[in-house]
Amino acid sequence: MDKIKSLVEAHKEFATQEKCEEYLEGKRWPNGVTCPRCGSKAVTYMVSRRQWQCECRYQFSVTAGTVFHRTHIDLPRWLMAVWLMCYSPKGISGKQIQRELGVTYKTAWYMAKRIRKAMKHDIFDDKLCGIVEVDATAVKADGATGRFGTQNVLGMAERHGALRMVVIDRLTTANIQRVCLRNFDRVEMIYSDAASSMDFLSKIAKHRTVAHYWEHAHGKTHTNYVENAWSLFKRGLIGVFHHVSAKCLQEYLDEFAFRCSHRKERAVLVDLVLANC
Repeated sequence: MDKIKSLVEAHKEFATQEKCEEYLEGKRWPNGVTCPRCGSKAVTYMVSRRQWQCECRYQFSVTAGTVFHRTHIDLPRWLMAVWLMCYSPKGISGKQIQRELGVTYKTAWYMAKRIRKAMKHDIFDDKLCGIVEVDATAVKADGATGRFGTQNVLGMAERHGALRMVVIDRLTTANIQRVCLRNFDRVEMIYSDAASSMDFLSKIAKHRTVAHYWEHAHGKTHTNYVENAWSLFKRGLIGVFHHVSAKCLQEYLDEFAFRCSHRKERAVLVDLVLANC
């Protein structure tokens, strides 16, 4: 996927159903086709049906058990949708996917939702370690019960590495501590703002704070990585999505966290998504 860096190249790579099936097969089974039901490699390819049959008598296609399973949308459109979502730094709306792929809005929304599920699958299982930044913000969301219709979100990130953004009801010490402990492992240093609700972080690891009311950074003490993610997400929310419901907010946050975590290697994002479909 490193060679696909433009929309024209992506269109050529995913031009036909056969090319997409071959590409998806290589990503799903790099060591040879295995049965998704029993795990056996004793499978036979049926050319006429473009499916495999296992010795356990189970017949399956390359999309069986993936987010593409049992959909009537052809694979070229699916893989182009994956590429568009991965290569759009501020996200891409369902209306834009509708226009680009020539599908209905309902279909475009369905595709985006499934792809976001693949982005999160197994990606966020590894915990954060090393030098970590922690920061919180409020995001406008339809149906949010917070002040001015906002929803609190906690951001945690390895410095220049993996990022997590989690919806949180109230920014209390107990709530923040619960989320942090669930996502931290072998943390050496934590940077945060000077909010009193962050004081407990000193019990987890070395803790340094920056007072945002009069400075953005003090040497290496800053939360600029997380704040950059906030900026990107909010710009995407205003300029691309316009409205996001509080019910779906976590899905959009996971999408942006996934993309920000791999922003320097954007060419492998599609491979990561397809590997987790």
